[in-house]
Amino acid sequence: MIRVKKWTSAQGRRRKWILLLSLVVLLGGGAWGIFGRRPPPPPPKQTPAEETTARMETLAMTEIPEGGKRWVLEGLKADYHKERLEIAVTEVKVVFYEESGEPIYVKAREGVFNTKTRVMTLRGDVVMDRGDFHVTTSLAIYKPDEKVLVAPEDVVMETPRIKVTGKDLRVKTAEKKLILAQHRLTEIKSAPARTVQ
Repeated sequence: MIRVKKWTSAQGRRRKWILLLSLVVLLGGGAWGIFGRRPPPPPPKQTPAEETTARMETLAMTEIPEGGKRWVLEGLKADYHKERLEIAVTEVKVVFYEESGEPIYVKAREGVFNTKTRVMTLRGDVVMDRGDFHVTTSLAIYKPDEKVLVAPEDVVMETPRIKVTGKDLRVKTAEKKLILAQHRLTEIKSAPARTVQ
């Protein structure tokens, strides 16, 4: 014979409350799991100083492909930006070498060198000197594939006897060649007076 245990009314109520309380805890935990969790906060934005991965007090770089030195770059301070593959340099001095070995000296307030493309951008009081030939401009870009230094803005070129102004100058650094796309004015300077004895 099977005996069925009968619950008393107090035991039945207690079981109902325990079952109800368990159900409420289970539903509350599930609701908290679905609705109560917040996504993590976004990472803080990087300031320009944090983007800089390396800071150098001085910088000296030389490009030496097969066949000899192509250029030497020096700077007073430099910041390497890894995410952009760029080196930002202040107080820039660059020496470009022609195939004959004759140097072209270039100075600027600041410059940016792209480590991937090898393009060099020089800004602010850009001065180029080669022998007694002197060029001033505000922007110059070195394009290594063409071995050319481009000054797309206003340019003043001077020798002891001639002053030429214009725009869009191309200096072929491997050759002895200058191309001025937009000529404005040529001035011939007077020679110092000679005395005959």
